[in-house]
Amino acid sequence: MGEWHRRGVLGLGGATLLAGRARAQVAVPPALEIAMEQVRRAMISADVPGAGISVVHGGEILAARGLGVASLPFQVPAQSTTLFHLGSVSKQLTAALVLELVEAGAISLDDPVGRHARDLPASFATVPIRNLLSHTGGVPDYEGLPGFEADRPIGRQAFLSAAAALPMDFAPGEAWAYSNTGYVLLGYLLADVTGRTYKALAAERLFRPADLPSARVDDAGAVIPGRAEPYLMSDGSVRHAVRMDSDYSGWPDGGILMSAQDTARWELALQTGPTPSRSTVATLTSPMIIQTGRSVAYGAGWFTDVVAGKAVQYHSGSVPGFLTFAYRSPDTGTAVTVMVNLESGPAGRFMREACLTLAEAVAPGSTPLALSPIPDDAPDLTARTFALFGRGDTPLSEDDYAPEISRLVGGRAPSAMPPNFGADLAGLSWTLVERHDEPNGQVRRYRLSRGGVSRHYSVAYAPDGRIYRVRSL
Repeated sequence: MGEWHRRGVLGLGGATLLAGRARAQVAVPPALEIAMEQVRRAMISADVPGAGISVVHGGEILAARGLGVASLPFQVPAQSTTLFHLGSVSKQLTAALVLELVEAGAISLDDPVGRHARDLPASFATVPIRNLLSHTGGVPDYEGLPGFEADRPIGRQAFLSAAAALPMDFAPGEAWAYSNTGYVLLGYLLADVTGRTYKALAAERLFRPADLPSARVDDAGAVIPGRAEPYLMSDGSVRHAVRMDSDYSGWPDGGILMSAQDTARWELALQTGPTPSRSTVATLTSPMIIQTGRSVAYGAGWFTDVVAGKAVQYHSGSVPGFLTFAYRSPDTGTAVTVMVNLESGPAGRFMREACLTLAEAVAPGSTPLALSPIPDDAPDLTARTFALFGRGDTPLSEDDYAPEISRLVGGRAPSAMPPNFGADLAGLSWTLVERHDEPNGQVRRYRLSRGGVSRHYSVAYAPDGRIYRVRSL
């Protein structure tokens, strides 16, 4: 760990309980305090400088806290009001703005996006709005491509020309592949329909009605009070992340800043409204069904899942120097958001594990952590799946996958591809912990463990045994 690791650096900062919309303070359950201490220790082990954490349960804000530091050189403690970048966790807010226009009758989900967003390339213009919201439009993802660097400006026409030069991944409704490009197109739609900027729309129609005191669309070049500094791990030491271009940092595919207070109050808004509406929340959290009649386990800005027979939603986000993970279990009114100001593999693992640990502390049985191994009714299928995921350098075979995936094999949609653990599977255990049926398929959840670290993978199988979806949680 670097020189900044001192006992005082990662103490609790701004360990504030929120009243939240004129509510009385709520006593923190002992189990949550124990879990929060576990999280603090794990944060030190992962070299994470600072974090913003919110916990909501049963319609009450149990915690909105800052841990560690927002700025390493100045040793500024992270507070409940410290702003972190949500990255793609912001997509739910962009989706909510689009759905508000649907409710107002200004647009329809089945409209092609080009009917409302001006001057789109022909390949993009015909994609229905609902398919952009659910990543089922086939629009190629710009992220990681030359010319789309986070610290370089790129205007609307240059963006569209460069993105449209790529072939579509598939026809709308044929498959699922994560596309940041699709949400940029939705941002253009919002601006063209309303005549307002994304920043203004988010503030006027979401942040103020939901009573979010400091949430805002980012501008990386602006002096924003309370914004955490972004870091990354490089060659074993923590360094400043590249500063994003001011425009890029606030794009509608992932450009919002929130504090722990804000994420807690946004969850209350999702639970009780009036903004966003109940209809909008239902669309955000209902999985899209594609042409095969099967679910893609994604609504609009939220991945969807079922744990112990109950619906849950989750999403991760990342931009240079920041990572976020959000998890919610509507049946128990439980939601946890963990935001950190460090990009690294250990920080990503910490963030997910902290989120599920805190959710489990206030709502036991609401996460995969509580699942126990069950008898495997299809051990051959389990063994075949484990072998596919441990394929190493062996190429993917289309024969192993249903059309949702097989049509993408060999293309450039890595988000839709099954994971690859590498050929060395020594010490890995792969255990069935849950299964449930869904339309035209069955989902089996496996716990992958090695060295005391676990991760859960839900694998969806068509009736013929071919895989049509893989998600990790």
